[in-house]
Amino acid sequence: MKKYKPMLAKTANAPFSSKDWIFEVKWDGIRAISYINKELTIESRNKKELKTNFPELEELTNLTEHAVLDGEIILMRNGKVDFGTLLQRVQASSSKDIKKLQQKYPVLYILFDILEKDGNSLLDKPLIERKKILEETVKEGKNVILSVYAEEKGKEYYTATIQKGLEGVMAKKKNSNYEPGKRSNAWLKIKPTKECDCAIFGYTKGTGNRDETFGALILGLYKEQTPFS
Repeated sequence: MKKYKPMLAKTANAPFSSKDWIFEVKWDGIRAISYINKELTIESRNKKELKTNFPELEELTNLTEHAVLDGEIILMRNGKVDFGTLLQRVQASSSKDIKKLQQKYPVLYILFDILEKDGNSLLDKPLIERKKILEETVKEGKNVILSVYAEEKGKEYYTATIQKGLEGVMAKKKNSNYEPGKRSNAWLKIKPTKECDCAIFGYTKGTGNRDETFGALILGLYKEQTPFS
């Protein structure tokens, strides 16, 4: 089974609508490609094996077989995506801590693409066809679900997504091929721009595609010229 680099997206300046595109939620999580064959492998963008830290995703072996899948691992707390707690799970090293965090903060693996099925590459098939194959190939489970997408009405979908407090929207051309490792115009990320003046109090160690920098900043906002966290 061939190994793949994830296809990447460019940035769009504003939301748009088009009958030639589909629109999905842009999740704040960890991008992961999974290989389901005789054994299960789940790799981050920098090739880190994630299966050990997310043992609940072993259920993939009961939901499909002989497939390569692309998706995002996220963690929800109190109805909101919590990237900070997700980082805790990635950074856990002892089996005791991993099990404790798994029970307290289970993750979801949201699948949005399929790259290979039964040894056959699907890279050259149009996205909308790959979506249908994905739905036919993978059953949903407790921790593994399929991404829901909207067609054509990108502006309305973007507005609804932001109102729910989510990060943004991914726009993808229906007829686009999968381009491993390439940042392509066929996939666009659309996010609101937010600005504020903050004081930096610290940071967390980066993991995954952020392992050479930092994971998150600990920031404080100013109140009457006095910083507070």
